[in-house]
Amino acid sequence: MGLEQQIKEFARGRGVDVVGVVGPERLGGPPSLDLDYTMKGARSVVSMAMPMDVDAIYAFLSKASPSPHNVDQLHGNQRIHRVASDLAAFIRSRGHRAAVVPPNNTYRRSIDVFSTHPSFSHRFAAILAGTAGQGWSGNVMTKEYGASVFLCSVVTDAVLASDEMLPPRYFVDEYCSRCKLCARTCVAGMFEEEEEDYVLLNGELFPRGERRNVDLCNASCFGLHALSKDRTWSTWGRYWIDGWVGRRPPAGRVQIRRDLLRGGRATGDATARFDVIRIAGKTIIDDDLMKELPLPADLPDDQREMDRILWDFEKRQGAFGKCKDPNVLTCGQCAMVCGPTLKETASRYKALSEGGIVVPGEDGEMVRVGDYAEAVEVRRANPQRSGALERAKDSLASFALWHRYYFGLEPKSIVGSIRYERERRRAIREHVTRP
Repeated sequence: MGLEQQIKEFARGRGVDVVGVVGPERLGGPPSLDLDYTMKGARSVVSMAMPMDVDAIYAFLSKASPSPHNVDQLHGNQRIHRVASDLAAFIRSRGHRAAVVPPNNTYRRSIDVFSTHPSFSHRFAAILAGTAGQGWSGNVMTKEYGASVFLCSVVTDAVLASDEMLPPRYFVDEYCSRCKLCARTCVAGMFEEEEEDYVLLNGELFPRGERRNVDLCNASCFGLHALSKDRTWSTWGRYWIDGWVGRRPPAGRVQIRRDLLRGGRATGDATARFDVIRIAGKTIIDDDLMKELPLPADLPDDQREMDRILWDFEKRQGAFGKCKDPNVLTCGQCAMVCGPTLKETASRYKALSEGGIVVPGEDGEMVRVGDYAEAVEVRRANPQRSGALERAKDSLASFALWHRYYFGLEPKSIVGSIRYERERRRAIREHVTRP
């Protein structure tokens, strides 16, 4: 039995049923496919995907509760990270070097600390390994589960034989062209619903929807803007950017960054919320602590008790400070809504769009309201204020955290990005016919 098959059987034996490999002949692309960033001399990649909990997704989208999905994200990221760590050890036992790329929050250092360029792209690796294909939102889709999956990668110096890839337009033509509901889930309006853009991987163009500005994603993912353009539903975010209410947010970087920094500073707990996400995505949390965290189906029915469980976990996890709301994940709907069939995706989108609006109520607890007018009244009666000292401490902590982990200058990445963008634009000019 070859090493490729041994790797797949090892992963499947630990509950990961979607796994593929890609060898050195197929790893051309942007700097986020440079294996040396993770491990010098790496030649191949193992890509793995695991499904999110569907019941937790429906509870989140329908506004029943954000907690089951937040708990599922903790368990899912930790589970696939552990499998990847064990797989890397297995590969090393076969005489090769191997290293894990954590599920999230491994960003390259940059002068622009908010650029968040991944050290290695799980999505691009999944495409090249045949584990998944490009979807309209830029999330990758698996045949088995759609885009609602956890991803992780292991790099190795072993030269592995690549698995067969899906055609570049596999999902965009056969699935996304009849759907594109992912584009409608973004309250920050990041996606264009009709215009295509492309990534260049191994000399081939892979289509996805045009993104107006990726900075917009931070607005909804960090809960700084939560209201749909038509003001009929929201995410679980606690805040609104007033200038964006009822209109399409701006696409200019300067204005977006200004609005985000202003909103982030006002929360008073931005560092704590980001640190919870950072630790869960980048590190392996103590196994005994993870065993004490209930699975989504085992959570109590009472929302306050679910919040208490999460607050206690985050404190013991070692995150900075205490979050005002322990449910730090407030969006991610472009991936969650995308199921394995068009019917399932439509059902999830219906749950989201008919789920209504939630806003902070008395004591800061998120409550569902009847309509936009009631949401305005409840928000006015329960303003989310942070004291000046609280904001100052949070700003200093955020500055320290971002500069500790993400600030720096990496000439190789800068040069590689310029070269890649030039090649991508040339390929588009030569191979894409514009209307």
